[in-house]
Amino acid sequence: MIKNLLSNINDKIVKFDKYLMNNRKVKAVILATFCVFLLVFAYFLLNYKDLVEVYNLEKKVSDKLTDMKIALGGEAVGIKLLAAGVLVMGLDRTDTDLQIGDIILSVNGNKIESSSELDKYVKESSGKELILNVTRQEENFETKILPNIDEISGEYKLGLWIKDSSAGVGTVTFYDLNSNKFAALGHGVTETKENYILPITAGGITNTTIYSIKKGIAKVPGELKGSITNNILGQINGNTDKGIYGEITDKKLTENKQEVEIVPKIKIKEGKATILCTLDDNVVKEYEINIEKVLLTSTGNKNMIIKITDDELIEKTGGIVQGMSGSPILQDGKLVGAVTHVFLNDPTRGYGVFIENMIEDMSNL
Repeated sequence: MIKNLLSNINDKIVKFDKYLMNNRKVKAVILATFCVFLLVFAYFLLNYKDLVEVYNLEKKVSDKLTDMKIALGGEAVGIKLLAAGVLVMGLDRTDTDLQIGDIILSVNGNKIESSSELDKYVKESSGKELILNVTRQEENFETKILPNIDEISGEYKLGLWIKDSSAGVGTVTFYDLNSNKFAALGHGVTETKENYILPITAGGITNTTIYSIKKGIAKVPGELKGSITNNILGQINGNTDKGIYGEITDKKLTENKQEVEIVPKIKIKEGKATILCTLDDNVVKEYEINIEKVLLTSTGNKNMIIKITDDELIEKTGGIVQGMSGSPILQDGKLVGAVTHVFLNDPTRGYGVFIENMIEDMSNL
């Protein structure tokens, strides 16, 4: 009986093998299926750590959302930031350890928060060496620098171009109606080409009126030009690579705001979407875009590739322009992310950040 059973199994194997030999299409399908399985397995193997982080982040954000009531932004605001220390923007000397992007925090042990304070210590130095406490990419160190006499003014100077504040126009992404907090920009405020995040001691968002639009073209970014007033709408307490964050002080900004549903990145689809932004009519409007690619395992603020498809927006701005950073990205009426960057060679295309990444940063501050 067992011998007959084995014989039958062997006959079927032989017949199936002959069938495969005679049917190349079936064999090709099986081979292709096996190859796809291997590729999927390899992808999960290579990206296991990133995929686990994606899952863990989604769970953490989901837990935090139970205490949050997210409402849409889209309003253009003025942004004012006061740096922690003074930022080195340029150097007229080579005999120093300082580099562009360094932040000088103190002189001879004395904390400084403005350019005028640094100038005071330099002028009073009588040419004696100064000890600077400096931070570079979140690492602190000490260095010495010798002031030089300026032949024209007769005063001592360091030969540095420095800056102690930053101002511009950006867009609010969302509000948490429960905590009265806000998130904007979708990327950090930087002041040098190295894109170091500017550490801040204080800042605020203000009323702004967009009075003109510089249209973007290939290799020449466009810009929303707006006035920055002294009418403070909220205080800024955080500047990260995924946006600026703070607390609303003017409750009118969130009047009549309705809660919106959040979509985690694993559920974002490639295809039609919209953004909310404010142009020179100073009204928040919705414009059509296309999400071309979702970069699921990416970190930072370049998580989606988007393309502006709305004819009215392209006619007015050429695509994505400075000042639109932070514009909420919606899919099926739900919040998925925010506009962050424009492609230099094609202003209709750019990057967006996942909304859960911004929520995570805001909750960590």
